[in-house]
Amino acid sequence: MATSIGYFLTDNFEIALRQDVTFSGFSGSSSWSGSTRGAIDYHFSLNRFRPFVGANFGGFYGNGVQDTLSAGLEGGAKFYVKPKTFIFAMMEYQWLFNSGNDVANNFDDGRFLYSFGIGFHF
Repeated sequence: MATSIGYFLTDNFEIALRQDVTFSGFSGSSSWSGSTRGAIDYHFSLNRFRPFVGANFGGFYGNGVQDTLSAGLEGGAKFYVKPKTFIFAMMEYQWLFNSGNDVANNFDDGRFLYSFGIGFHF
């Protein structure tokens, strides 16, 4: 499950807080993991279609995983089906690290995350 809440600083710049939680349970055992990250995105205004690019930073944690920091580059698009309702698709390249020294070293060992959904403006 994933959720996100954002705030537009200007017509183009959005800051967001994102939360992902994963749970699995098989044969009497269970495990969960989560990711919390802040993001900043730049949106290109093309009427109802709004592509965006940005970056995020946060943490990855849970049982069965090593707690660690994460950073990511992201891009996607929103398509407004109504003035305050949109559908979106987003892709992130996220890498994990434990200290500042690991940031550059772990970039090549990252992972891709894909998100699709619906959003609303309040």
